[in-house]
Amino acid sequence: MSADDGHLLFGFAENALYDGKITGLHGNVLPRVSQSELADALRHLPREEVDRALEDKLVPIITMPGVKLYAACGAQAMQLVEERGVRIAASASLSDFHEAVRFIHGKALEKGASLGLARMRPEFSASRRFTSAQIAVGLVLALGAVLGAVALPLDVAWAGASLIAALFFLAVVALRILCLLPPVHHPEVKPATRADADLPVYSVLVPLFRETRVVRQLLNALTALDYPPQRLDIKLILEEGDLEMRRLFAKLDLPPQFEVIIVPAGTLQTKPRALNYALRFARGELLTIFDAEDIPERDQLRRAANAFAGLPQDVACLQAALVFFNANENWLTRQFTIEYATLFGLLLPALANHHLPLPLGGTSNHFRAGLLRKVGAWDPYNVTEDADLGLRLARAGYQTGVLNSQTYEEANVRLGNWMRQRARWLKGFLITWLVHMRDPMRVWGELGASGFWAMQALTLGVFASALLHPLCMAASLAMLVIHPVLPEEAGWFARMLAGVNLAVFAAGYGVTFAAGRRALRRQRISGWAVPLLTMPVYWLLMSAAAWLALWQFVRAPFHWNKTEHGLSSFQKRRRAKT
Repeated sequence: MSADDGHLLFGFAENALYDGKITGLHGNVLPRVSQSELADALRHLPREEVDRALEDKLVPIITMPGVKLYAACGAQAMQLVEERGVRIAASASLSDFHEAVRFIHGKALEKGASLGLARMRPEFSASRRFTSAQIAVGLVLALGAVLGAVALPLDVAWAGASLIAALFFLAVVALRILCLLPPVHHPEVKPATRADADLPVYSVLVPLFRETRVVRQLLNALTALDYPPQRLDIKLILEEGDLEMRRLFAKLDLPPQFEVIIVPAGTLQTKPRALNYALRFARGELLTIFDAEDIPERDQLRRAANAFAGLPQDVACLQAALVFFNANENWLTRQFTIEYATLFGLLLPALANHHLPLPLGGTSNHFRAGLLRKVGAWDPYNVTEDADLGLRLARAGYQTGVLNSQTYEEANVRLGNWMRQRARWLKGFLITWLVHMRDPMRVWGELGASGFWAMQALTLGVFASALLHPLCMAASLAMLVIHPVLPEEAGWFARMLAGVNLAVFAAGYGVTFAAGRRALRRQRISGWAVPLLTMPVYWLLMSAAAWLALWQFVRAPFHWNKTEHGLSSFQKRRRAKT
């Protein structure tokens, strides 16, 4: 997309509320406040007034006994003036407001976005990889493993290693079985139906980094949302160093519900850090996240708002389903589709049905904004911040449900791009497990036995099973097919263990095949026998990603592997047509 065609993209000019001249309530033209004057006003505000100004874009510029006059920054601020009857004395552009905020409070806001959770709830922050207790336990276990391998008979050592590995595989198998069990019937909660005037303000956070390929598609999807524009608060979040994206958006004439936020450069650059920064500017009672390539169903926000209105106040989050618009593009996208269909179509609904913790998806999760802030929002040091946040909400006593709505995404079409993305996810699962296992007894008490074991399976179970899968398969096949590597008298025992390992693999494959087939049928996809039968090849790719994740965890635990979007031939054809 060319930056020059921004004004032709949506025809925003006719939708502008004010054409350069901002008028007061009585038709008088308001004086413009400069960026330096805004900065000076922001410099002297108390903390609580700064917080309100960031959300409302109403900056107090004249304060006298019994009188406070504001500068309204942008069209949405003018809407608030009319709704609240606020007295204003001047206007300012939204871009000047943000430049003034970055100049005066940028460093403090950036530190808050990066270090807020670490300062407020250090026990939940991944800024520290290990606690002293975890290091001590890890050293004892490693020493025990080495001594066992050296001192114990090989058949005993092999038996112990096989049993430990089997625990991880069986934990993941148990999750798949849960998908296939009949749901527990709970009293049905019917969503409310709200008139437009009664809908809450909805903030939409959209983190963007080097996403010029999909900007057209993204903005078309966001402007198509069926939600009153005056109650929409859409934040397009750019990184300070992403000059290409900043130049592109500087030339776009966006509707009033859009706001471009520039995140100051820092030592850390991750999606959750950008979300934390933008959260300070969000004014919605409800809040959701969309990624750059997302195409949510038009009524998704309305459905979420209606659902929240009919649910108890302890339901903090609703997760919409993610599906792919290029599911049938190649073998890799078909495997990815089976995986996502099972996760969002079967596993997450089953976990929600049993009131178990949900590992949230990175997009289309809808929050009560107040509860999101209460638990500390996102951990900027966790590269799978969504799964971590889902567990943190559960540990705080909040419920997470699923939303009957879909968001269409682009399935990865290139192996290298997929590998980097999957390595980041698996590294994040390991980090999340380490964070939440700093005090196992406390976690047990907060989640209960079933929630505790579900957390084990969803984090360490997924990571370890991917990591160990090729090793266990190779060893088992060697025992059965090639020759036993143990002494002759132990050969029968080794073969028995190898057979058990292969039986675990067969059970896992059978359950996963059944779950995948059911999930595809629910999406009305048929005829995918080859992708279903070749899932073990996909598992080997996940194993390679798990070893890459382990390497990156040691070398660069906070590095965010960027996923490139807009690579699908489907999207390329759409861009060519437009």
